[in-house]
This record gives sequence, structure tokens and C-alpha cells, in this order.
Amino acid sequence: MGSITQSSKRSITNDDISSLKSLLSSTKATVLTPQDDAYSASIKRWSSAAQKPAGVVVVPTNADEVASVVKYATDQGIDLAVKGGGHSTAGVSSTNGGLLIDLNSKMRHVDVDLDKKLFIIQGGAAWGDVDQAGVKHGLATVGGTVADTGVGGLTLGGGYGWLSGQKGLVIDNLVECTIVLATGEIKKASEKENPDLFWALQGAGQNFGVVTEFVLKAYDQGDVFAGMLIYPPAPEIIEKVVTATNDLYTPDAHGKTKVAGRGAGGIAFARPPPAEGKVMLLAVIIYFGSEAEAKEKYKALYDIGPVVDTTAMVAYPVINTVLAPPIGLRASMKGTSFTMPIRPGFVAEVLAEYTRFTDGNDDTGISLVLWEVYDPNQVVAHDEGSFANRGWHLNGMICPIWTKEEHDPACRQWARDLTALFKTELEHQAKETGAGVDGGVGLKGKKGATMLYGNYDQYDEKSRDIFGENYARLQKLKAQYDPTNMFNKLFAVTPQA
Repeated sequence: MGSITQSSKRSITNDDISSLKSLLSSTKATVLTPQDDAYSASIKRWSSAAQKPAGVVVVPTNADEVASVVKYATDQGIDLAVKGGGHSTAGVSSTNGGLLIDLNSKMRHVDVDLDKKLFIIQGGAAWGDVDQAGVKHGLATVGGTVADTGVGGLTLGGGYGWLSGQKGLVIDNLVECTIVLATGEIKKASEKENPDLFWALQGAGQNFGVVTEFVLKAYDQGDVFAGMLIYPPAPEIIEKVVTATNDLYTPDAHGKTKVAGRGAGGIAFARPPPAEGKVMLLAVIIYFGSEAEAKEKYKALYDIGPVVDTTAMVAYPVINTVLAPPIGLRASMKGTSFTMPIRPGFVAEVLAEYTRFTDGNDDTGISLVLWEVYDPNQVVAHDEGSFANRGWHLNGMICPIWTKEEHDPACRQWARDLTALFKTELEHQAKETGAGVDGGVGLKGKKGATMLYGNYDQYDEKSRDIFGENYARLQKLKAQYDPTNMFNKLFAVTPQA
């Protein structure tokens, strides 16, 4: 079966709006048009550059209402988008003139099953909702590193978090989903019920329907030692910070790291508020243990002498605000990858590019470049789902942030250029270690997928590269569950029976 592309879906008409209002008249769902006051809040996105004017917005309150709307959109061939957290900078939770289902407004409740140690999460919840529900009971789960990220988008794309060093990806902790298919059918998916669909949802879930409920494992979690150490980016300081980071997070011959799953964080370049506009080197520390243990573990970073130290024992929800940029600016998140150890000279090259870019345009001063570090053992140990990007590589993020639409092309191009620099470094590392470019620390993982995390918007990558050897199986499942390709916004899978 061939693919029906996104462009073949049509926009909303006035007749559609009338039909939807009639269809939902006996429900609690709300139908919003551009003339309604609440419409602007529904189409608002974390990045204003990803915002699009939907032809109509439906705000549902339960799965049955979602099912009615999805079936109508499928039957009528209408372009459909779903807003969970609205955090995608690629615009995949938005539609230009189509039908937007806004789960975030009225479907973001989180229940905690204390007996079974489970979170039951509605599809429109953000990770901050989960964090706040869990902390009341001393519980947490693997979730987004930024609190206002949506549970749905992150989970369905795999899901890294600060707890990944201990518990793997979000999908490794996923117990069950409730999903509305393109036909309007509501199904449960788990290891025992519709296991093929469950497999697809664990990494390529954005292609198969609207998930209205997630069930995730919950774990005991107390306070965490977290914060940032901020340094001037002098060459000798870069050398010391990178060396200390390498010492903590580089796996030994047996795959073990000194943080042993309890530490995470990263190094970054930014212009943080305390620096009054100056470029600074940031060392992010997230440690699941006591302050005394953390200070000993990260002693080398403290001995360098940061000019600002924000580290402290904090409640778990706070750690997902450490790297949270402001909401509503224009932003693009371009993902990349790297392997340990990080080469200090490469970090210096990135500093030069970051400084050149942000010095050259004063509208880009909040931009960020980040190397995320954690112990990858638990990510590699699992093999659940259609997520094809597991490996010993780690994730980098290039995040230009700006305010003026006229700067869109330049900011996105800078992200592409810096991504190319990271890719060249990855190739260099592969040659240096003798691992080659087809595995190990090369450009592809064991399932033939590009070593890139799809949730960090890979707007230049192809679906076949993101899903690797899993793509053919996904095509068959797509033909079964969504043959007309209603769900096509992010790494669309072409239905193929």
C-alpha cells in the first residue's frame, strides 16, 4: 500500500466546524475557532516558531470524545495534529488550517497507584504534572529533563531523562497505553494485550494514534543533589572541566562508570543571567545521593573554582527545571550525538562557533549548546520497543533561541552547521578508536539506525534512518493500524502491507 502524504489531507471548512459542534453537542468537549478567546492558548507552543493557525481546535475531556473527533477527521480526510505538551520545535503538534486535538487543556490528570507503584497519566499531561503527583508520595519515574515537556511526545519517541542511568528510557518503564486509532477504535496496548501495537508505540508511537493514557512504573525517590557550576570558558578551564567529566562518565573496559548510574548532567555553553551577557561554561550536576557523596564524587569540578555554584539538595521536581528555557520565544532543538571521552579541543571549537554566532546577533543570547552525560548501561541493557537508537553514544543538543521571525533561517542554519561539526567529530572518534562507522562509536547503532535521538528534532533525517532495521516491521503495522496515514507529523512511516 502506498503512502498518503500529509499534503493530501485537507483543511477545515465551515461545514466541518458545524459538523463537529453537532457531533460533540452532548459531550463536555469544546470546539474552538479563531474567534474564541481560548483558541490562542490552545495553539500556543513552547517555541512560538512552531505555532500554526489551526482551522479548528477540539478540547476533549476523555478518550471517547477523542475517538469521535479522530474518526471524523479520518472519514473526511482532514489534516490532524495532537497537542500534548506542545514542546516540539518542529511544529509536529500543530496544523496549518487543519484540526487540532488539544489534550493539554483538560486531559492532564495524574493518578498514583500506591499499591502497584504505578503512575496513571492522561495523554495531555506534562512531566511537571507527574513530578508533582509523585513527590507527594516520595515517588518518581523516568521523565523529561524539562518539566513542561509533554509526557506523550517524549514517551512515544523513546524518552531519555535524568533517571535513565538507573532505569533506562521512559519506554523501558511503560506498562500500558490506551490509544485511539485512526478508525476511532479505543484499544489497550501492553506486553500481553496487542503486543505488536505496544512494540510500535515504544519509539514510533506518534505514527499510530492518539494515546489518551499512559501507565508507567513508579520508584521510591527522595531529594536529589542538583544544580550548576558556572565557569569562565578559558582554555585551561575547559580542559579541566572536560577531563573531570570524562573521568566520571567514560565507561571502562567492562562498561562501568564512576557515577554508577547515580550521576547525570552535562556540560554546556550559554549566557546565563548571573553572567550578565557573557558566554560561560556550565557543568550541570544531578546526583541521586547525599550532598556529602556528591561533593566527593564531583570534587574535581568543585576544585576548579566555579564563579557561581547553584548546587544544593532539592526535591525531585526541581531537577527538571535546571535547564528550562523561557516559554514562548522562538526556538529550535537540533539533536546530535557524541561518545565518551569528549575531546577538549572539540569543546573549544564549539565554543568558538557559539561565541561567533551569539556575538553576531544579539537576538540569540539565550541560545544553548549542551552535551548530556549519564551512565548508558541501563539504556543499552534494555531492548524494548521500536526505538532503534540505543547505544553507548550520548545525546547533544543545539538550541538556538531568538525572538524575531526574520532570524528564523539564520538560526536554523546555525543549528545545522553545528550538527555537522558534531558529526565530523563522531566520525573522527570512530576512526581514532578503530570502531568504524557502521557500529560501536560510529554513525550507526546495532539496529542500523542513525545514532540520533528523534525527540530532539532531527528535521533533516529520514524515517528509515531513525528506525533502522525496525522500519519494515513498522510499515506492516502502519498498514494494519493507520493505512491512510492520518498520523504523519514526525518521522512518518509509509504503510506497506
